Amino acid sequence: MCGGGGKKQQQQQAQAAAQAQEQSIALQREQMAMQQEQMNTQQAQYREQLAISNAPPPPAPNEGAMAPMSAIESVDAATGQAMRAGTGRRKLRTDMPQMTTLAIPGAA
Repeated sequence: MCGGGGKKQQQQQAQAAAQAQEQSIALQREQMAMQQEQMNTQQAQYREQLAISNAPPPPAPNEGAMAPMSAIESVDAATGQAMRAGTGRRKLRTDMPQMTTLAIPGAA
């Protein structure tokens, strides 16, 4: 005869099924939270792109930058030297005389 072992086995099966269902629900909640986070990220990106597209255009370039200029034209008329005088210490050197003419050795 059976001593009532069937009820205990049914209880264990019911508990295992309930535990599996709780794990499934927890997994679904985690997936929903991830989807919500992705949606929030996409909304933030959309708002950023919308703000960029609605932003005013940048200022127009300087008029002087629009016209091409050769190296000859960039010579300063007052000193006869190129606008590029060097940078840093080189610009402030006083031991070298400022030459206004081209010095070619051996040419008279």
